[in-house]
Amino acid sequence: MTRMGRIALGGFALCLLCLPTLVGAAGSSGPAPGSSSEVESPYVVKKGDTLWGISRDLLQDPLLWPNLWEKNRFIQNPDRIYPGDRLVLPGKDLVPPPVAEAPKPEPAKERAEAPKPASPPMTPAAPAPSTPAVEVKLAAPEPPIPPASRHAMVCSPALVTEPAAERVGIGSLVRSVEDRAMISMEDHVVVGLDANQPLKVGDQLAAARIGQRIIHPQTGHGMGRILFVAGLLEVTDVRDRVVRARVSYSCGPITLGDRVFPFAATPFPEAKIPQPTGRSVGGAILDSLRGEQLMGLQQVAFVDVGASQGITVGDVFAVLRPNRPAVAATGATFPIQPDRLGDAVVIRVTERAATLLLTASDRAIRVGDLAVLTHQIVP
Repeated sequence: MTRMGRIALGGFALCLLCLPTLVGAAGSSGPAPGSSSEVESPYVVKKGDTLWGISRDLLQDPLLWPNLWEKNRFIQNPDRIYPGDRLVLPGKDLVPPPVAEAPKPEPAKERAEAPKPASPPMTPAAPAPSTPAVEVKLAAPEPPIPPASRHAMVCSPALVTEPAAERVGIGSLVRSVEDRAMISMEDHVVVGLDANQPLKVGDQLAAARIGQRIIHPQTGHGMGRILFVAGLLEVTDVRDRVVRARVSYSCGPITLGDRVFPFAATPFPEAKIPQPTGRSVGGAILDSLRGEQLMGLQQVAFVDVGASQGITVGDVFAVLRPNRPAVAATGATFPIQPDRLGDAVVIRVTERAATLLLTASDRAIRVGDLAVLTHQIVP
């Protein structure tokens, strides 16, 4: 027993002597802080990713997706990225944090293509001189879900003519009661009217400002200026040409000098479903809201058809890109159908133009693309 006890005691002492060596070896197996293994690698595309979604999640702004495309020149089509692609993000290389994976967009439901009568030929309203006119025959698409949010209807910009831009409004913001440089919701303001107006407590006014001039991409003629709505004011007091009001809704920063005009909401026709139209109405995409070269889902664009062509809020357009006719070796020409890029719904109308919200986007949309009326709200 004494001999066995001595052997066990000796083994225990040997383990104690070796323990620091084992601990040091274990600790040296992982990377040291600041080692190259901790350097973040480019983002690896997962199934269901889009440039729009990656820009939204990692760059905090989905509208930066063209910058992401520009940074990764190996991507030939921004609508086609594949799992395993390694993307470099503008200004930084990072990997998304290990959080639960964001919900992936549901795949589009497949529909059997039933035979449909061809719609009447449609031709661009103002085709570019270098592009031959192409007859457009489209099967009526399924109308997109209409945007009916208060933000979409109140804050949507409009394209107004130059004369209308010069005389917009009945007065201007002259003072912030709280002496704020940037005015927002629940602030109180003073409006100076250009002349006496039949206003009363409770009336609504819109604060707006005039933006950049829009030039037609094909004719080079001026189409007017963008009218930006900054927010809504509720009248709280009227005394001659001085009106006090509360900012009841804000679309963005409101500043002194913004013009005001009586506001009457144009409700979106949610209860009505746009019906296929046989009318031949087409126009050109004039520009985007912020002058982006490429446009996609949920962005705003302007088209050169409006109330004078019978366009109303809720109407649906297909956005197309015409193709040049193919020429055979024999000299014969063959018309090529335009490429379908997406769909858009009308959210605001003036006499000569309409504001579109892009509700479906299969490919990037550009200034000069064709917008063709496919569905219309029936009175």
